[in-house]
Amino acid sequence: MTNPVNTSSDKSVLTFSALNTFRNCPRKYKHRYLDCLRPREKAEALSFGHVIHGAIELWYQRVDDINRLWTVLEYIDQQYPEQIGDDRQKTAWQLARAMFTGYAARYPGEDFEIVEVEKSFTGEIRNPDTGRLSQTFVMSGKADAIVKLADGMYLLEHKTASTIDANYLDKLWTDTQIALYSFYLRQLGYPIVGVIYNVLLKTRLRQRAGETEGEYDIRRAELAAKNKSGKTTAKRQLPETDEEFQARLAEWYARPESFHREQVYLSEDRLAMLQDEVWEITQQYLDARRRGKWLLNTSNCFSYQRPCEYLPYCQSGFNPNVVDNLYEIVLPHEELTPVESEQPIF
Repeated sequence: MTNPVNTSSDKSVLTFSALNTFRNCPRKYKHRYLDCLRPREKAEALSFGHVIHGAIELWYQRVDDINRLWTVLEYIDQQYPEQIGDDRQKTAWQLARAMFTGYAARYPGEDFEIVEVEKSFTGEIRNPDTGRLSQTFVMSGKADAIVKLADGMYLLEHKTASTIDANYLDKLWTDTQIALYSFYLRQLGYPIVGVIYNVLLKTRLRQRAGETEGEYDIRRAELAAKNKSGKTTAKRQLPETDEEFQARLAEWYARPESFHREQVYLSEDRLAMLQDEVWEITQQYLDARRRGKWLLNTSNCFSYQRPCEYLPYCQSGFNPNVVDNLYEIVLPHEELTPVESEQPIF
């Protein structure tokens, strides 16, 4: 493989997350990437996905280690240090362990060769009409993995999902991030021809709480009233033990449909259009910065079936007290390595 592109240190780093955030809502972009505000509490779905990504990364870094499953499970244990006393951590820990144990059983061997894991890149942004390099930005990112099949190299992209249906699979075509990564990795000597989406399904199973004494008394009375004898043999439903719940999770993740691989080929036309998109967004950003105008896109306040993490701040009229209570100051581009994120940021 060729060496990474050398870029000027005085250029600002642009990531897909920053690019997409600005495109969706310039005001949200300002909150995260200029004001460096991050919610003190991460969304549960995002935190869980981060743990699973870390587990899969470790799994493929240790393909020759016969003990790698135990290494990954130990890593998951470490991510939930309060699993004993915190119910939310306990639930996430049980799910993560069951999901990954099922994943290891589903894919004990692979039909692809691992080329890179967590591959970082940095590349130049060009004006697609003139070929002129951007004097302001470079593009950086990190791909989950690069793998090799008989017909070429693919990105291996890990995702956790609540459902996998036709709509979910159709949406993969719109994944600008992966097209962007493929474009820049090709320039680094990785002839990416497509993407393998590695999807792990999140079960809706929950540990049964059982009945309280009061609930049991009500149910028993209702059942007795329906019986001619006025009696019932119903017994109180006791809480499900950890062992019983983990057995149900293991059974669920033993099903083939708990995991899915979707192979998508890259369109050369899509990659060409992508260069136009990136350039135009950078020009819109420069204009917003010059004029100090960061517009609020209210149609993006409830994407992904949940409110934007900055909604309370916007609703408050940008009250500094809300910032103090709900947000902390954290530099953006956390997905990049420490060395990369030391560069100026977009």
